[in-house]
Amino acid sequence: MELLSTGIPILDDALGGGLLEDSNILIVYDSYSNGWTLAFEILRNRIMEGDFGVILDSVLPFTPLKMELGLIRFDIEEFGKKNNLAIVDLFSSIYGVDYPLDFVYTNKSIDTSTFVPKYNYLYRRILEEKIKDRRPIGIDFTIDGLAFLFGEDNFIKLFQNLIALKEKARITEKRKRPINIFLLNKGRASERLTAWIALYSQYVIEFCSSSKTFREKMVIRKSPLPDFKPKEGGYDFWIGEGQVHIE
Repeated sequence: MELLSTGIPILDDALGGGLLEDSNILIVYDSYSNGWTLAFEILRNRIMEGDFGVILDSVLPFTPLKMELGLIRFDIEEFGKKNNLAIVDLFSSIYGVDYPLDFVYTNKSIDTSTFVPKYNYLYRRILEEKIKDRRPIGIDFTIDGLAFLFGEDNFIKLFQNLIALKEKARITEKRKRPINIFLLNKGRASERLTAWIALYSQYVIEFCSSSKTFREKMVIRKSPLPDFKPKEGGYDFWIGEGQVHIE
C-alpha cells in the first residue's frame, strides 16, 4: 500500500513515515482540547495534494462548524465551493435544517434502521458528483456524536457494518483508496466505545490538555509501521496565529 504524508513532517516521523493508504486514524481528546483540529490540518494538506475531503458531521450545524474551524483558518465554505470538500450533514438531516449549498448533503429520512444504506447512497452520490478519480479523505465529526444519536450499542453495530463495506470496496473497486479520520471526545464517550473504535483504527493519537498551560501533550498510541518509535512523554501541541504547532 502507498504511504501518504500528513503534510506535517514531525507527525510523519512520529507515525513511522506517514499514513498507509486505506487506513483509519483515531484522534482522542478531552473536553477542552484543540486536538481535534489536527484532523482538519491533515485534510487541508491532503487537499493541497489533490485529494477530496468528506466530513460526516453529527454534532454541529454548518454555521457553528465553520466558526469553530476559523481557529485554524480552515474555511469549509471556500473548500466546498471550489469542489474540494463535501459534507454529509447528519445533524441537519435529523433536525430539519436546509442549506443552499451544493456541497452539503442531507437526507431527512435517515434513522438507526436505515442509516447504513442511506449514508452509503449519499456517499456514492458524492463519489459520482464530486470526488470522481480523487482520493477521499474522510473525517467523522464526531464518533461520540454518532453514538449519542443512535445509541452506543446500535452505533457499534453500524460502525462494524461500515468497516465491512469498506473492506468489500477494497476488494471489488478500482479507485484511489481513502483515509478515514475518527474524532472522539473521551469526555462524551465510554471506555467501551473508545476501545471498539481503537480496534478498527491502525493509528491512534491521543491529546491531553491542561488548565495550567495552553500547550497540550500529543501521544502516538498506535501505528502499524515498522519504523514507529513511541516518544516518551509525547509531543507538545498548540494552536498559534491560526496554525497547528507540534514540537
